[in-house]
Parts: sequence; structure tokens; C-alpha cells
Amino acid sequence: MISKIPLLTFALVALSGCEIPFFSKPKAKEPTPAFNESSAFEQILAYEKLGPAVPGTKESLATGDWIVSTLKSAELEVIEQKTSARTHDGHQIPIRNILGRLNPDAKTRYLLSAHWDARPYADQETDPKLKKLPVPAVNDGGSGVIVLLGIAKALQGSSIPFGVDFLFLDAEDWGTPSIPKSYCLGTQYFAANPIPKGYKPRFGINFDMVGRIGATFPMEIYSVQRAGGVIEKIQKAALKLGYQDYFPKKYIGPVVDDHIYLSDGLGVPVADLIHMTEEGRFPPEWHTRRDTSEFISRTTLKIVGQTVIQVLWDEE
Repeated sequence: MISKIPLLTFALVALSGCEIPFFSKPKAKEPTPAFNESSAFEQILAYEKLGPAVPGTKESLATGDWIVSTLKSAELEVIEQKTSARTHDGHQIPIRNILGRLNPDAKTRYLLSAHWDARPYADQETDPKLKKLPVPAVNDGGSGVIVLLGIAKALQGSSIPFGVDFLFLDAEDWGTPSIPKSYCLGTQYFAANPIPKGYKPRFGINFDMVGRIGATFPMEIYSVQRAGGVIEKIQKAALKLGYQDYFPKKYIGPVVDDHIYLSDGLGVPVADLIHMTEEGRFPPEWHTRRDTSEFISRTTLKIVGQTVIQVLWDEE
């Protein structure tokens, strides 16, 4: 005799040993990593203690080694790119670009960059004796370095499906306003000789003077022209975090900075996060001996670092 099992009962019995995809819970998204502003400020002090990283000096060598060591401690693959260049005033200087790669095998990649060198003379000083001394470069150089290192540390151990390239650019600030291409010497070299060959991130964000007390980051004009979509992503992420007042929808610049050469050379959108007043001025300690940790804010470092982490999280 064949027992008559109701059809619905039979269907449930048959499916009981099988995985039912539409009944399974979706995998929870990993929480957004937190940028540690206290650690970042400690690193600012460490950067400052090493001395002005003017290319070709012992301070530059020590600072570069410190960046490499810090990247390796965050478990990044590190590649150094070395060359030399002649400055506008006739000096032959070594150039050392440093690249830290998170998830180097990932095909989808994002570029975060900052210059790590110091200007060799404080030309904005009024005292002729001080003009001949190097700029400490704690904000104009160091703050971008520290935000990149802080983001790298925040992402360490995250199971992210994309790669992030942290590019520390040398010889950005040894230039003169009358010759725009006298700036960003390390960047120009990297853009012409990218690592790896044919390197094409989805987009990039460059950091310059991103640590000052009370800093805001309006829309730099060249960034809007070359990377308007990236600017929108930054502002959207800032709004989500409640930081929108720090990224006002007002124009500044244009500013000749690393992002121009990266964007044009790599053929990808690269936006510049740089502090200027709404009148288009840099802070009063810019290119002076007063560019020290005295003017650095933990809050500003946190806002910039956390906003860019949010940008990456929203992408994926």
C-alpha cells in the first residue's frame, strides 16, 4: 500500500535537507573602521621631531625610513621609487616616492596621496634670516602623511574586496610660483612612470594641509573640473557623518598641486583636499617657520580621515 502524503507536506520534507537561498539572511556589512585621532596626533609629533624633510638631507632620509617602517607595521606591501631632478634654482636633488599597497592583488583600486617633503626655505617670513631656513612642514606636508597612515591603520585587518594605494610623494614643495612645473617633481615622475605599469585606480584623493585648527575644505576648481564626481562623493560622505560644514559647496583656487599631475598623467579623476579660506588664502603660518604642531587639530585630522574612509565604504 502507498500512503498518501499531502503535497505540501511532501514538498516541505523534500526541501528540509536543502539550503533555501531566499530564506537565508544577507551577510551583514562590516562596520566602518574608525580613524584614531589620538594616534594620529602622536604621529604628527613624531613627524615633527624628525625635522624638516627637505630632499637630500639626513632629516629626509630619516622621515622616509619612518614612513616605510610605519606602512610595514600596518601590513602593507611597500614599494619605493627613486630618481633625481634639477630644481628651478639649480639644485640636483634625490627623489623618493613611497607606495604602500593594501590588498595588492585586488583589481579594483583607489589612490590616496600626499607629499611628505618640506620646503627648503621659509619664503613667507618677514625676517630675512628666517627666510633662509627650512619650513617645519607639519601641516603643509606632515598632516597629509599622518592622515594616510591613519587610514591605512584603520583598514588593517578589514575584509575589504578592494585595494587602496597610499602614495607618499617627494619634492612637491621645492618650486617657485613663476614656474608651475617647478613644483610636484616627484608626482610628475610617478605620473609618467606609474607603479605598476598601466596603473589605473577608479579615482584618487590628494591630501594637502589637512590638519589645521578650524580648517575647512571648499571645492578646489581644478578638482571640480577633473574630478567633480569625487568631490560629490566626499560631500555625500561628510553629510552622512555630520561633517558637511567642513566641506562647504564653495569654490576656491585653482591650486597647482599633486592632483593635477596625477589626474592628467594617470587619466583618472583625482580630487584635492586642501585648506584655504573662502577668500582663497592659505593659513598665516604657511611657508613660515611657524608651520608646527601648535596649529594641528585632532578634530580636523579625524574629520578628514573618517570622511575618506566613509567614501571608500560607500563605494563598496
